[in-house]
Amino acid sequence: MTEATAGQGVPVAQLPQRLGWRWIRRKRLETIPDQPIVHLLREKNPGALVDQLSDHLGSVVPHVVLDVGADPAETQRQKSVQIRKLLDRAALGLRDADSWPRIGRLRFRRYALLSWLLKKNLPQTNLARAPHSDVRHLLREYLSSRRPRRTQQEEQLESQGWELAAQNLPWYLHLLSLVFFPVYYAWWMRAGRVARWFMRQPYLSPGESADFPSFAQRLIATPSRFENAEQVRKLLVHAFLADLADSYKRRLWRWKWVPKDCYPVLLLRNLRDESTGKLLVRLINDVRNETGSRDPLLVIGAGTAALPEESPSEAVTLEQWPEKLQNARRRRSPTAWYVPVQVADEPGSTDDESTLSLGQADLPLKRSRLVRRVPAIALVALLLVGTGAYVKQYVGPCGQLLPWNGLELWAEDNECVGVSDGTFQFSDIKGRNAEEADFLQGLVGLQRTVEDQNSWIDTQHERNKSRPYVTVVYFSTLTDSDPNSATLNGVFEELKGILHAQRMSDLRGGPLIRIVLANGGGEMKHAGAVAEHIVALAQRRADSAAPVVGVVGLGGSWQGTENAIRVLGAAGLPMVGTTTSADAFPQVSKLYHQVGPNNAQQAQFVRDYLGPGAKPKVYYSTGDLYSENLADDLRGQFALPPERVVANPSFDDTRISCGPQEVAFFSGRASKLGGFLDSVRWHCNKINAPLPRLIAGDDITKFMLDKELKKDVYLSLEYTSFYGEVVNKESDDIEGRAMLAFDALRVLQNAITNVIGESLLPDGAEQLPLNGLSVWRGIAEINGPGRVVPGTAGNICYGPDSQQVPVDKKISIMRMKTGMSQPEVLWTRGEGRC
Repeated sequence: MTEATAGQGVPVAQLPQRLGWRWIRRKRLETIPDQPIVHLLREKNPGALVDQLSDHLGSVVPHVVLDVGADPAETQRQKSVQIRKLLDRAALGLRDADSWPRIGRLRFRRYALLSWLLKKNLPQTNLARAPHSDVRHLLREYLSSRRPRRTQQEEQLESQGWELAAQNLPWYLHLLSLVFFPVYYAWWMRAGRVARWFMRQPYLSPGESADFPSFAQRLIATPSRFENAEQVRKLLVHAFLADLADSYKRRLWRWKWVPKDCYPVLLLRNLRDESTGKLLVRLINDVRNETGSRDPLLVIGAGTAALPEESPSEAVTLEQWPEKLQNARRRRSPTAWYVPVQVADEPGSTDDESTLSLGQADLPLKRSRLVRRVPAIALVALLLVGTGAYVKQYVGPCGQLLPWNGLELWAEDNECVGVSDGTFQFSDIKGRNAEEADFLQGLVGLQRTVEDQNSWIDTQHERNKSRPYVTVVYFSTLTDSDPNSATLNGVFEELKGILHAQRMSDLRGGPLIRIVLANGGGEMKHAGAVAEHIVALAQRRADSAAPVVGVVGLGGSWQGTENAIRVLGAAGLPMVGTTTSADAFPQVSKLYHQVGPNNAQQAQFVRDYLGPGAKPKVYYSTGDLYSENLADDLRGQFALPPERVVANPSFDDTRISCGPQEVAFFSGRASKLGGFLDSVRWHCNKINAPLPRLIAGDDITKFMLDKELKKDVYLSLEYTSFYGEVVNKESDDIEGRAMLAFDALRVLQNAITNVIGESLLPDGAEQLPLNGLSVWRGIAEINGPGRVVPGTAGNICYGPDSQQVPVDKKISIMRMKTGMSQPEVLWTRGEGRC
């Protein structure tokens, strides 16, 4: 005996420790340890050892129990059948034992195909056809046999379904279906991993066959009769062990690459001399010696006596066995892998250890089940996160079926901001009432018109590539929390003006202008970040057929607008503002221009209108660049004391003055006009005094005044306007801020004409390229007689002193009161002369 002398042995309770978890628990990722064939020996009830070990391994270690005590068959073919049936049960048992606790099942691709082919057992007389034809048929049959079993009725319904589908299948798809399987078959036979393995393994001399179909033909034609039966049995064992080894290899291209914690165990009951178990043990020993391949299978048998022919020549313990294995393998020893171990008999019934049980295995596994499922969890998490991000994108402010449409879009505070090429329309329609939704639908319709006109401009360029072809960005506030705000109404009008100027330039043979939309968000809060994306767009299109040459709009006098001017100016992009009137903007960048007067000109105009002796009371909003700037200009023009300039007026504010002798000038935003008027009415009614004379700045629009007139109270309000009168009637379709937007795009159009005109080029000079800096130079030429831009709201001329703000631009005083449908012009000044 190897582990103990006769009469002594390993106690049952020490079996797991003496056997050593090194052959069961996986410690290393790189290599599989050599696995012995252990034969547990005990005179009394050795089968109980197998039961105890099986219970001990439980569901932690994949294992299967086989009864191998049957006598070997008489013929070689029957012996091969016995081995095949044992291995079939072992494969099914190990596959089921390793199903749910671990990542996937143990898969027996090679062995399953080999066993299935051997079961055919066809005589050679039935193989008169070409081998490829037979194997193709068998492969189709083999693949079908691996599908879940169905009832005869289900098979008939499926057959009828395939016949109906074949009748309605287009001819080219039917042809493809006929071609696909032969192509797949050819690939599988020549490049498939299983087929390549059969042609490279050492048994049954696969080199004698031309290809795998020929080799497979030998397997189905009763190989145990016409081939070497021992070689057939070794091929079965080799395929079984090779599949196990493959299951424990890393596969980086599949999620099952995570290694398993435990190696499989094969428990053999009734392992004795002259049994199928002895034949199986000998085959495993010989295959391991001859192939030199490592496999993870640990074989543990139980019997009353060691196998006579397999006993080693010298005593070898389990601890010594790995050291002597190498030499034994080189000698092709029949006992190289066989290690008998004597086990002590069970204790008597009076012994305290009679109730001792091995219990369930408590292996210190290196990888928990959660970690072993990390690839699957990561994949599910990735899908959930990706789906969640898409859903958030789709239902969010920038929601669209294809999130990659547009250029640069992202969500900020329930607004979608960024740059769009027209395929995406900025809107806040979700959650609006019917009236609000109708207005926003109109705004979306104008943006779609931009896309349509851009397509037309592209078509015109394809027809005549000699015409100047450029891109202009309309940058403004295209979304707002209040859909009825004057801001969105003004943008609605400006888009009309932009579209009209784009059409007129095309119809009159001028430059072909593509319009790109950019949204800086409410109050242009995100204008600085959006400006950076406009710069990136200009850089990408610098060498394209339609380079970005300028930006128009700019959304009014906000702090975000100032940030955007700084970013765009540093990148060399000229800008033309529509309603931007803050005095500081021209100092931010030399590339900034505007089509309306600034606040300083407006304050001077109001002083001339009211007279130098007037002392209006100015009401403004703190934290608002436009309101504070205009209030400061009025304070300077009228030399007002501090008490005549009131910040943030409210209800019951004692600073509000009433009476017809008082002039109340509101320098705030149109959105706050209603609150200001309500405060004045409430305070004056409280002290029983008439309302003061009301005047407001240029931010007030007819849209907001119409809303005030609906309150059924008398109202008379004067306000300044940069577009009070239409000077050049090129179209009856635009009014209000549409006129300023038309003029802004007309300035860029005129600058492009100046760039390509020969009058600006010295003799022999080359044509300047169309880009931001060259167009800026073209704007600089609008500074003298004959260089005036005939704008619809007044002539535009950038004189040599101002260069960025129009000189002597037309400005008007308008009045709107209850009962009037249209405001009246009270006073106008400005001719636009340089």
